[in-house]
Amino acid sequence: MAINFNESTQQQRFIYKPHESEPHVWVIFEYKTYKGPKGGYDAVGDYRLIATDENPEVTIKKLEAICRLLDGKQPLENFGNLTESRLLFNIKKKEDVNDPTVMTFRTHDGTGVSQENAVLTVEKGVLHE
Repeated sequence: MAINFNESTQQQRFIYKPHESEPHVWVIFEYKTYKGPKGGYDAVGDYRLIATDENPEVTIKKLEAICRLLDGKQPLENFGNLTESRLLFNIKKKEDVNDPTVMTFRTHDGTGVSQENAVLTVEKGVLHE
């Protein structure tokens, strides 16, 4: 077995997993060190796919990119060529400072009006606001 010493052994700060009972929903987890010597993950948000006809490969690439961005890293690749559309987003204005951050993702294929694609909701503090 070859070991790559250039790869980081540090835990990823953010990961995602499919929701146990809701289809087309993934839970976003953040690594917390207060959970003992090995740490652990706490749920800090979710990603709800609205465009349920989206290619699952594209959805997974978006989730990977979101987790990398939350980790402060650049996404590994540009997946616009898989969708032939642009991914747009807007952040919903908060009613209260303690409200979670809600981001709506939309796709636009260059014609007509953009279509809702997904909604990302994360707890206050995850985005360092």
